[in-house]
Amino acid sequence: MVVDLGRVPDQVPLELDFSALLRITPAGLALLTSTIIRWRREQRPLTLTGLSSCKITGYLQRMDFFKACGVEIPEHFRRHDATGRFMPLRLVEYPTEILGREMAACVAPGGDDYEHPLSWLYDMVFYVLTETANNVRQHSNGLGFACAQVNRQEGLVRLAIADNGKGIRRSFIDAGFSWAEPLDDAASIAQALSPRVSCKGSPTNEGVGLTLISEVARLSKAWMLLVSGTGVCQLSPSGDIKYNSLPENGIYHGTLCVLTFPQIMGQQFSEMLYEAKGHAGLLHMGGQSGRFSA
Repeated sequence: MVVDLGRVPDQVPLELDFSALLRITPAGLALLTSTIIRWRREQRPLTLTGLSSCKITGYLQRMDFFKACGVEIPEHFRRHDATGRFMPLRLVEYPTEILGREMAACVAPGGDDYEHPLSWLYDMVFYVLTETANNVRQHSNGLGFACAQVNRQEGLVRLAIADNGKGIRRSFIDAGFSWAEPLDDAASIAQALSPRVSCKGSPTNEGVGLTLISEVARLSKAWMLLVSGTGVCQLSPSGDIKYNSLPENGIYHGTLCVLTFPQIMGQQFSEMLYEAKGHAGLLHMGGQSGRFSA
């Protein structure tokens, strides 16, 4: 039986059974953690069961899932340096630059050196994390969690950040944008990817964070997923972008942003960012490109 965790009635006792869990992505970890923290904030009865028979309990511990959820479980292993392999779940807090550098150094060790082959990845991860983390802090009215994983066999980096706030559409409405009222969640995501659309209201800031993230994702041939409310946006490595609704009337109370991209690229991130600004119509005549600096 499929249960939509976003629509569980208030005060209904919740039991999450982990006994059959075999695999979970960074996206699933960030989303589930944010949801559990929301339930705890709402003081919902919640228990986690099946942990002794779960085959990936150790992985969940290494990713600091239980620590983030406020659950204490004895660890029967020795922790090793995760640099170059994964970044455990981290609460999104100010200053977001610290979180950005931590994740960038974890998935792209040595990339803070301009000559390093992973310097583009370091810069990209720092940029994506700080932009999305600032969105969480400024707009969501909730808590956010971020994590990442490097799959060396596939040559891919998976990056996820999820919050348990009010979502993109409600952020627009609360910012005073009357045009957001008739929109559904998918259309609201599309607006958030448009240049110079900001939830900061009037006066607005640049409103280009998600725009440039999506453009950089397209240029790096990444997969990108955005979920907010009932809306879903999917960007494929081919550059195709689709807007849909979650299946079976599903809903996520907050916003989830996921990127999966190749670990090795042929150009520097500063070049991609400059090109992304050009595609988004954000460059002034005579503008010059330069290295992005963390």
